[in-house]
Amino acid sequence: MSLDSKIHAGPECDDAGKSGSERHLWDMAAVRELFWIGLAAFLVWFGYELRGVFTPVLVALLLAYLVNPLVGGAAYRWHIPRPVTITALLVIVAIVGAALVAWLGPIVSEQVQTLAKKTPQYLQRVTQTYGVQVGTVSEQFNTLLTRLQDDPLSILQPLFLGTSQAFGVIGQVIGTTTEVALILVLIPIYFFFFSWHFDEMMNTVSRFLPLSRKERTLRIIGRMDQAVSGFFRGRLVIAIITGILFGVGWALTDVPYWGLLGIATGVLNIIPYASAVAWPLAIALKYLDAVTGSGGSVDWLSIALWPSVPYLIVQFIDGWLLTPWIQSQSTDMSAVTVLIVIFIGGAMAGFYGLLLAIPVAACLKIILEELVVPRWERWAAEH
Repeated sequence: MSLDSKIHAGPECDDAGKSGSERHLWDMAAVRELFWIGLAAFLVWFGYELRGVFTPVLVALLLAYLVNPLVGGAAYRWHIPRPVTITALLVIVAIVGAALVAWLGPIVSEQVQTLAKKTPQYLQRVTQTYGVQVGTVSEQFNTLLTRLQDDPLSILQPLFLGTSQAFGVIGQVIGTTTEVALILVLIPIYFFFFSWHFDEMMNTVSRFLPLSRKERTLRIIGRMDQAVSGFFRGRLVIAIITGILFGVGWALTDVPYWGLLGIATGVLNIIPYASAVAWPLAIALKYLDAVTGSGGSVDWLSIALWPSVPYLIVQFIDGWLLTPWIQSQSTDMSAVTVLIVIFIGGAMAGFYGLLLAIPVAACLKIILEELVVPRWERWAAEH
């Protein structure tokens, strides 16, 4: 090759040389992709292992993400500073929460105490009627209910067990008070600052995206944002509405512990199809309350009918009105796929897996549609 041709072909020769013996390991696309996948897996594992510490942070970040359209819209349309809108939201939530506690607190507390007192009778009745040996279960359940009756907030302690272990003796001494303080104090503080600087955080992340792939990456992130935000916002609103409807319906049909059942069913309804466990539970509580109070005579029709009517009506409202109007199939997954994903998430990560399984699956589906399927189709067409 002449000197002149070497001068004109200099850059190509350099690239060729770099792709050969002088090429660094990081220049290989497969190595970079494996690195980022490994880093993401490590961060997920690290966060899960320290979930007791990161739970308030993640909850606050999720809340900031969900209310960001409202906060951003108020700042853009009416020029209301973000801190003002965030403070107003916190005040409204505090007032509504205090009102709900003042109204439902005595009712729920009374139902918990009643359930704790009647549980031994329920278990004894089951033993006598069906010959089921529930001695050990009875002792454990009575211990749990006694603890819950004496200290209702102790049920929250396992959520932050990692925090207690991290602080050693101090965490054990502070106990439940620390966990409740983490919920009532740290989450609002984290939420305030995350929501205040949410757009800035997103812009910072956007600046680190490669310019050549920025447009496509932002499009994929936009689709993920639509799926995830639609799921969480929709399920939260649906859970609140259905929880109220379940509680009112069971109260009108004289189902025992209707307040506890309504709250529990509303929380479970955040996870699609999880509220189905409340139906047999309501029937079982109605049956146990009837057999322990009537001396043996049981009206099976009323026991099966009255808990079922409110449940089926609310499920109809949810399936045909609330979900189509509020959620509008934001995740674009079939019912069978949703069930499989929920089971897998629950088996892998417990409650957190149940809660996050559908949004994660929706994001993976979008990645497959945007990145994997087109390449697969091109490969199939070429071969």
